[in-house]
Amino acid sequence: MGRILCKSYILPVRKIITYSFVALLFFLLGIKSSISFTQSDETNLRKGEDSYFQAQELFLESAAQHDVSLQILEESISLFTETEEQPTKYYWLAEVLYLMGVIEKDRNSHEKAKIYFSSSKESISTALKLKDFSEGYRLLADVEGQLIIYGDLLYKTKFGPPIKNMINKAIKLDPGNEKAYFSLAMYYRDAPFIAGGDLKKSEAVLKDMIDINKNTQIDLFSLYLWIETAWVNSEFNPEKISDCISILDLFSNKEDIDSMIARIERKYMNNK
Repeated sequence: MGRILCKSYILPVRKIITYSFVALLFFLLGIKSSISFTQSDETNLRKGEDSYFQAQELFLESAAQHDVSLQILEESISLFTETEEQPTKYYWLAEVLYLMGVIEKDRNSHEKAKIYFSSSKESISTALKLKDFSEGYRLLADVEGQLIIYGDLLYKTKFGPPIKNMINKAIKLDPGNEKAYFSLAMYYRDAPFIAGGDLKKSEAVLKDMIDINKNTQIDLFSLYLWIETAWVNSEFNPEKISDCISILDLFSNKEDIDSMIARIERKYMNNK
């Protein structure tokens, strides 16, 4: 009787041990899979970011590099789209699409530029739905600033005024966000007087940016945007362009500034 009882208890115990082992094995495999997936995401994000900065550098070096830059950016898009749903993914997709819009605009492919800017706006809006972050609002403001150029009066009236609010929110979330201060300076530089536009305010914001970040050099992409949009938004008025460019005396990398001024001036003078 004792042996029978012993056997009847041994079988369930063996089953329990077996099931427990199998469950533990699946659990450990799941953890390993999750870790691998996360590492893969991080690798794709890092490669995508590297590609973005490589393309940006080529674009800033020479206008002759447009096609190469766009090809690299297309490759970075495929890397970002392979990652899981997260704010970082959509932020970098928006940055890539924004740069593609800037490149197409630089070579006067304005229909393509508008499509890229619109796609960038959609992507950064998705990122901000997932998470509030400073660079998200800064980029959304920059993208909207580009789209304003292509919009009619109704579009400008509806989407123009919120740009300043986006930038201020970016600064509130990160008081050291240098790009956000630069975007605010561009807003004051280009906005109509009734919307708060004031060249002196623009210069004051840049001075604040330098004081807060202790950086007297302007990065090349910001420099490009400053000069290029100065030409467009001043409607090619030499006096207004001169006033906008004179503010760049605040920065110490004079060689970069002079080179970029010459590059963009040649572009618009040759297009006349």
